[in-house]
Amino acid sequence: MMKIRIPFNEWSKKRLVHAKIATSRYKRYGKKGDTFSVGDYDYRIDFVVKLPLWFITYYLYRTEGAESPEEFQKVWANIHPKKGWLPEDEVWYHCFNEVID
Repeated sequence: MMKIRIPFNEWSKKRLVHAKIATSRYKRYGKKGDTFSVGDYDYRIDFVVKLPLWFITYYLYRTEGAESPEEFQKVWANIHPKKGWLPEDEVWYHCFNEVID
């Protein structure tokens, strides 16, 4: 287990409080058991798996903090303006939970 750093934009930080328990990235940031902090909160990765972006968009958007697949797609495209939302792209899906001591 390692302490890692995962950057989050403001949209994601707001959703970490009550809805977001996952983040999808082109890069793998950690593995099961690794921890990271955002603000005053600590999180532990439960698992990391590579999935197609379309699958995350339509079936896992709520875990990403979005209220609809369309919102997730729009947020993804804003974060990746050059590449945009490419449904066939495979990305690393990191699922995590807040660490409560």
